[in-house]
Order: sequence, then C-alpha cells, then structure tokens
Amino acid sequence: MHDVFEIAEILVSHATAVHEDEIAIIAYYGSYAKGLATPTSDLDIFYIPDDGQAGALSSQFILDDLPYDFWPISWLFAEAIANAQSGRPWAASASLIADARVLFYRSQADLDRFNKLQARIAELTTPQSRPEMVERALDAYKESIFNLGQLRLATEGKKRPEIYSASWNFVNSAVNCLALLNQTYFSKAWGDDFSRLMQMPDKPDDLDRRLKDILTLNDETLVLETAVTLAKDIRQLLLSAQQSVAQPVAAQAEFRDFYYYVFEYRNKVLKACKQGDVIAAGFAAFLLQDLLSRLMNKVEYGIFGADINLLTDYSHGYQKTGFPDLLSAAAAADLETLAIRVVELDEAVKTWFLEHSIDLNILSSKEELRRFLRARDPAS
Repeated sequence: MHDVFEIAEILVSHATAVHEDEIAIIAYYGSYAKGLATPTSDLDIFYIPDDGQAGALSSQFILDDLPYDFWPISWLFAEAIANAQSGRPWAASASLIADARVLFYRSQADLDRFNKLQARIAELTTPQSRPEMVERALDAYKESIFNLGQLRLATEGKKRPEIYSASWNFVNSAVNCLALLNQTYFSKAWGDDFSRLMQMPDKPDDLDRRLKDILTLNDETLVLETAVTLAKDIRQLLLSAQQSVAQPVAAQAEFRDFYYYVFEYRNKVLKACKQGDVIAAGFAAFLLQDLLSRLMNKVEYGIFGADINLLTDYSHGYQKTGFPDLLSAAAAADLETLAIRVVELDEAVKTWFLEHSIDLNILSSKEELRRFLRARDPAS
C-alpha cells in the first residue's frame, strides 16, 4: 500500500509544475491533520488558486481502496469560513481551515494570509468573541426552523426515506446552532465525535436521547414532536445568550433623522384609514411600530431583534415609554381607533425625542434648510 503522503507529494508536484504561479496554498485537513488517522483514513487536500485559475486541477480518485479528494477553494470562501459566514455549517467547515496543515505556499505573504485565517477561527472560540458568535448562532437558527418545516411536510407524507432525510437535515442544522453558540467545531463529523457534542455546556437537556429519537424513526410521530421541542429549547438557549451579550446604545445615534420615518408612516396610516384600506393601514402601522420597537429596545436593552425574535422579545423598550399600541387596532381592523393611536404615537415620539435631545428636523424655510445642510457638512 502506498503512503498517503507520497500520493500527496505527487499531487503537489504536478500542481506546482503546471500552475505554480496561480496557486497560493495547498493544504490537507481531516484526520491526518489532527493526528487521528487510521489505516483506512482518506486524505483530503485542498488548494487555494488565484481567482478563476487552476480549476482543472480538481480531482477525486481512489487508490489502494482509499479515496483522495483534491479540490479548490477560493480565498473569499476560506475567509468566509474563518468568519463563520460561509453558508456551510460552522460545526463542520471550521476544521477545514483551522486544522489544516500546509504542504505548499507560493509566498510568505500567502502563508501569512492563511495563518491569519487560522488565527481568526481561534479568536472566534475565545470569550471576547462570544457576542459575535451568538449573533452567528441566532442567524443560523433560521436554517433549523426551515428544516423543521421540511420535516413536518415529510412526516405528513409518511414516506420513511423522506422523513429520515429531513430528520438528518434538521439535526445537522440544530447541532450547528449549538456549535456556534458554544464557539466550538468538530474535527470529525459530529456523528463520529458524539462525546464532544455532549461536552458542550450550552445544550438542551437529554440531547443525546432526543437526537436518537429523531434519527432512529422508531416512532414517526415522536420524531416530529421531539424535533419541535428540541427547536424550542434551542431557541430558549439562544434568547438567553442574546440577552447576556446585549449592550444598550445611545439614543441620539440610533434615532438620528428618524422622525422623518415616523412622520412618513403616520401619514401613510392616516391616508389608508381615511380610504378604508385595512391592508394598507395595517401594513404601514406594522412597519412603523415594528421598527420603532426594535430601535427603542436596542437603546434601552441592547437587543434590536433578530429573525429568531417575536415581537414580545423586542417590544420592552417600546412598552416602557408608554407609546400607544397600533397593532391591536390594526389586527381588529378598527381603523377609527388606529387613526387616533397613530396621531397619539406621533406626539409621544416627538416628546420622547426632544427629552433625549434628538432633533426632529422639522424645518420652516429655505434659509433654515440651508443652515441645516451647512451644519451637516461643514465643508460646504
């Protein structure tokens, strides 16, 4: 049997002989890079070419019953992985860069650039990066909810292969959320490193049992029920983490020039109410109260509201001010009450803004406009 690194040397020699000026990095990852290889382990190698170059080098083959994968990734994709923003699950993709061992580098600058990517991944696992990684986890939760919806559709269809496939998609996305939340990743597929998954401090109770219930399909009804409760519990962990890293911000910065938006949507609501247009009135009322709630909550509590959040998760700041509720009237199609409340909201916002030294930018003349513009742009 051939030594895998002899095969790697052939790949590197061929690539650099033909495309040396186009390839920045060649590296391997996986079990060999981590020192965990067995006689049956494959060798995964990637290379980073210049944009649009050396694509023909990509090759996958089997030798001595071992698979070899020699494939390209762009600098852009490598940087996205390093920042946990690649679109691929961080739980699996981070190891590709973080654990890689370089076989070839074109220049010291290329090597330094790659080393910075590895350092960036290490940085994201530190306590200082927790707010950033919580944000990544909140964003990744959308994928879990989508896959939960797919699982629901699959269970309604009652086709076991579809249910099984949808179950794995959901579980993988759920595990990725937890990996981001715990600022960790797997050097092997998480299914091959179950103990590491169980060692994560921030995880739902009985995670191992629940994953097995979802993935074994012993009870198809239990599969969906367990997935739903798991998604809910992960959401609660994420909400707690969101609150723990929240930092209130200055009202003047968040609401600079914002009264224009309040004024505009007040008028939209009033116009729609006058016309008896329930949909248009409700839409304008929703946009106004929703954005105002997000910004008020960011100012008071540091949470703007992510896709994971329901209105009640980010309406505390709005409620604290005593601003009138537009959405109850809009939901009831009570346009008369809605029109009254949006006028009340407009007055309440103006008062609150002035109390917090936030300019309304209500101008009365062309000369005042000129002074306003000059104040904004001293160079003028």
